[in-house]
Amino acid sequence: MSEPQLIGRALTHWSGEGAWNMSVDEAILQSVSARAERGESCQAVLRFYSWNVPTLSLGYFQTYQAAIPRFADAAVVRRSTGGGAIVHDRELTYSLTVATPVGQRGARHDLYQGVHAVIVDVLKQFGVIARPYRLDRQRTFAEDAFLCFQRRTAEDLIVSGYKVVGSAQRRAKRAVLQHGSVLLRASGVAPELPGVTDLTSKPIDRSEFADMMKLRIGQLLGVEYAGSELNEAELAVTRRVQRDKYGSVDWLQRR
Repeated sequence: MSEPQLIGRALTHWSGEGAWNMSVDEAILQSVSARAERGESCQAVLRFYSWNVPTLSLGYFQTYQAAIPRFADAAVVRRSTGGGAIVHDRELTYSLTVATPVGQRGARHDLYQGVHAVIVDVLKQFGVIARPYRLDRQRTFAEDAFLCFQRRTAEDLIVSGYKVVGSAQRRAKRAVLQHGSVLLRASGVAPELPGVTDLTSKPIDRSEFADMMKLRIGQLLGVEYAGSELNEAELAVTRRVQRDKYGSVDWLQRR
């Protein structure tokens, strides 16, 4: 039996609201998993997005109360992935969703490392040298820091001792979602976290960076990405998930 065709879809959503952004990622994860379960052509869906206002995304296990009082005036949403809180402002957020074989469990470390290697390569094209934290342990950090970019894991990307890229994964029955943040400049909401341009004085155009990532991730996975939009089924799931989950006070303030 021949291998199923891998279809590459690329979506771009600039200036989305926080709950909507999280709901779209979940709708795509459900869509890719459902297609794989039905035995249809497998998909690799790559999405780039940003946020309409500076937004704090809480990690799944963090409490809303921990964000108060410092972030009381910021937009706040809770992710479905773990880790520390992220201030989404002057950055590029990506998500990559791929179908997985029957019975595959656990994290896709190859995908995580592969995407971060792509980002290292793209940053190099802009004249920026980034290294995974396992190879660049210049600065100490607190493992339980509230903000994600004050924590470190082995594959986080480091520039001049500061974390500038972090990602997380979530699984469905037949798919895995990886989303992450590329910090380009410091936000006024969290000025203690410098971005790539602050650290290197190298200006980075967000759209150009996304296009280069799309090409390299396509090479990584062996797919050619074509521009796409959410289909009607995905839009319906997005609306429902936004209403019932990410836009819900109960979800945001869960303990």
